[in-house]
Amino acid sequence: MTATKAITNEVVMKKVENLFYKDPNNFLLIEVGANDGCLADRMRPFVSKCDPNAVMVEPLPDYFEQLKKNYSSLKNIRYENCALSDQECQKTMTYIPRDIITSGKVSFRLEGSPHLWKEHWAGGLGSFYKDKNNLGCPELKEYQKEIVVNVKTFNYLFEKYDADKYKNIVIQTDCEGHDLCILRSFDFNKIKPKMYISEIYGHTRYPPSHPRFEKEVGIYSQDDENEAKEIFIQKGYTLYRKGDLVAILE
Repeated sequence: MTATKAITNEVVMKKVENLFYKDPNNFLLIEVGANDGCLADRMRPFVSKCDPNAVMVEPLPDYFEQLKKNYSSLKNIRYENCALSDQECQKTMTYIPRDIITSGKVSFRLEGSPHLWKEHWAGGLGSFYKDKNNLGCPELKEYQKEIVVNVKTFNYLFEKYDADKYKNIVIQTDCEGHDLCILRSFDFNKIKPKMYISEIYGHTRYPPSHPRFEKEVGIYSQDDENEAKEIFIQKGYTLYRKGDLVAILE
C-alpha cells in the first residue's frame, strides 16, 4: 500500500484557495457533516473570506439552523438538511443536542477548561453508530438523544446542484464513522473532484472509559483505511495525511 505523505493544514487550505482563485465561477465546495460551520472546521476561514459556491450538508436540525445563521451574510452557500449514504432512506442518528452543549453541562475531558464547555467538541459527535466515536464513553451517555434524519446520496447533490458544470470541486466529509460508506458509493466517473478530504483513519485514540480502549478496532480499521486509499489510488489521486485522509489530483 502506498504511504501517505505528511501535509500541514495550511498547505491543504492553500491548495483549496488556489483552486478557488484560479476560476471562482468554476469552483464548488461540498461539505458533508458541516455541523454548525464553526466546530473543528478547517474550511470556515476560507468560506467566510471568499464566499465560494458551496453546498453545506448537515442532518441534525439544531446544528443545521446554527450553520445557516453562522453563514447568513454569505450569498453563495446552499444548504441541505440531510445525511449522506449509499442510498436514500431515513435513518436514526445518536447525538448530543446543541442546547445541551451551549448550556455548559458537558465538561468531559475539558474539566480544566470551563471556558470551552459551551462549545464542547462533543457537539460534533452525531453519528449513525453509538460506539465508533466518543459517543461510546459512559460519561456522555446521559446527554445523548436519538433522531430520525433524512438520508440522500452524492448523486442527489450532483443532480440538484449541477455539479458536472464545475471544473474545480472540493469534497470534505466528516461523518463520524460513515465516511467510508459514502466514499464507496462515490461515482468518480460522473464527478472527479480535485480534492477529496475524508475523516478516515485506521488509528483512534480512545479515552480509558471507552469500550474500545486499547483494542485493535477504532472508528475505522486499518483494512478500512487501506480500502479507502486504494479507491483513491485507482482513480489517480496522491494521498496526504493531516489527521484526515487528503486525496489530491496532481
